Amino acid sequence: MKRRFREDPYPASGRGYVHVCPTCTAPMPLYDTRDGDQAYWCHTCDRGHRASDPPPEALRPLQNAG
Repeated sequence: MKRRFREDPYPASGRGYVHVCPTCTAPMPLYDTRDGDQAYWCHTCDRGHRASDPPPEALRPLQNAG
């Protein structure tokens, strides 16, 4: 029996993508956290997530990627 692997929702590379808020689609800046990790934060929604665990909706293709 052949095993089926689930599709990976993330692209193989972050090149050509912009990191946006999944709620309001505003660009999210990257910040260093006190514990040494990095996180993206949306100042409009006051929400964020760790850079190592972004939701799939947070990566949007750039308009002029090429």
